[in-house]
Amino acid sequence: MKRSLYVLLSALLCMSVYTTTVFAQVSADLSISAESVHFSKDTFLEGKSVRIYATIQNTSNKDLLGTVQFYDESTSSQIGSDQTVSTFAHKTDDVFIDWTPYLEGNHSILISIDPWENNEDNTSNNNIRKTVKVLKDTDRDGITDSKDPDDDNDGVLDERDAFPLNAAEWIDTDGDRIGDNKDTDDDNDSHLDKEDAFPLNPLEWEDTDKDGIGNNKDLDDDNDRLNDNEELKIQTNPLKSDSDDDGILDGEDAFPLDNTEQFDYDRDLIGDNKDTDDDNDGVPDEEDSNDNNKGPTIIIYGNTKFAFLNREMNFDASKSFDEDGSIKDIQWTINDEESQPGNRLKYLVTKKASISLCVVATDDKGEIRKLMFNIQVYNIDFYLVGAMILIIIVLAIVIFLKYSSRAEKLSNS
Repeated sequence: MKRSLYVLLSALLCMSVYTTTVFAQVSADLSISAESVHFSKDTFLEGKSVRIYATIQNTSNKDLLGTVQFYDESTSSQIGSDQTVSTFAHKTDDVFIDWTPYLEGNHSILISIDPWENNEDNTSNNNIRKTVKVLKDTDRDGITDSKDPDDDNDGVLDERDAFPLNAAEWIDTDGDRIGDNKDTDDDNDSHLDKEDAFPLNPLEWEDTDKDGIGNNKDLDDDNDRLNDNEELKIQTNPLKSDSDDDGILDGEDAFPLDNTEQFDYDRDLIGDNKDTDDDNDGVPDEEDSNDNNKGPTIIIYGNTKFAFLNREMNFDASKSFDEDGSIKDIQWTINDEESQPGNRLKYLVTKKASISLCVVATDDKGEIRKLMFNIQVYNIDFYLVGAMILIIIVLAIVIFLKYSSRAEKLSNS
């Protein structure tokens, strides 16, 4: 009987020790649950920080210390640094960490507890995972790309932006998928932009005369007032405005390939530098007040050979002209008396003496031409009287002879 009682007491003692040991093994447990984790925002955007909160539960009857770590398993990286918790027995402690996601899509967030007394901890409740979806927000303006009309915030709407997700690019002129800002040949015409006068036009790359029209389209590449095709015919340089380097544009140079000659005023194919009568007006340059002006040509209608006493002379110079300008003034002078202006002149001859007539025309460039006439004056009245007397004498003789012949015939009969 005593022996049986001893065995029973021994068994109860063993059970008591075992129970105490098991309880001791789980008496230092830190745990976390899905319900104890929450976020500061319900919507997650690229580049926008969100705070993750976690509440750690101490289920034991002793104060415990531990470390909490946050991980983004989608990027295989720890979020921030380790967070220390210190919890009283049967109490909780809160920790948080700030997380900025930089990639869109689903992210698995792992919160893990590392108890400092981990030999007594129940590891099955040390980890918890939360899956969140991060929405794309390229320009980080707080508006998701699906709603943002300008995803990269470059000032160009997505519908017009060749690179809607790249704030540094928006145009791709040549369609080579390299933005114009980075592309060294935007129009893909094999001419680098820095050397291309028209970096966005594949049909043009050079503008010799800087007139805004590319050489391929421009009919006068060097703007020398000669058509390119014409320059090829006369063998001047269509890309050089002054082929002979004499300071005169080819289109204004009568001799564009001869640097000793530039002008040919009278178009006689002799350059003015060599020509002794540049304006071909019959006056040698050394005597010509203006060798690049032909001067006026005087044309006189009227008798400049002779006049009659007591009769009026009429002269008309209105048909006079200036080949390279206009006549500004005509002056008439008779016998060195006072000049009379105008295209026409009327003059009454009162003296039987020769008349000196001078006509002076001045053109719009101030060059003068002069004509001189010496007009003989005749007394026509004297000649008329003499003629009348002669006619009377002749008539008298005719009548005398006629009646003398008739009287003779009558006497003979």
